[in-house]
Amino acid sequence: MIIADISFSVWIGFKEYYRTNKDFTNVKADIKISAAELIHEFETSDSIGNIKFSGRIIETTGNIKEINKDESGFYTIVLGDTTSMSSVRCSMDSVHQKDAAMLNIGSSVIIRGACTGFNKDEMGLGSDVILNRCVIVVNKN
Repeated sequence: MIIADISFSVWIGFKEYYRTNKDFTNVKADIKISAAELIHEFETSDSIGNIKFSGRIIETTGNIKEINKDESGFYTIVLGDTTSMSSVRCSMDSVHQKDAAMLNIGSSVIIRGACTGFNKDEMGLGSDVILNRCVIVVNKN
């Protein structure tokens, strides 16, 4: 019995160690919403926005304000209205970095990712809705 318990524990340990995140390319979104509406939902009430969206798979449509590449080569796509300081920040999935490199500022795009929260504006710099492990669903250049 002890050997069976140890074997099962080792098997679970290896399974968790080698577990990968689900690729959102073929995952159905829980919620489809425009970037402007998503920002508005959080700015109206960030606590209700967190209840509605956090931990959910969000598919959002918007215009690209910025394309940021960090020192490690990972992309963050910033969606929203260029006249507003608030935005949706989409950190691209590491498997889909090449897709992000082909985007253009100002183009319309549909991006799917996991909502992990909201950075509320406290100093007039704009609020950010955060999506992680994002994939590009449609690129409308």
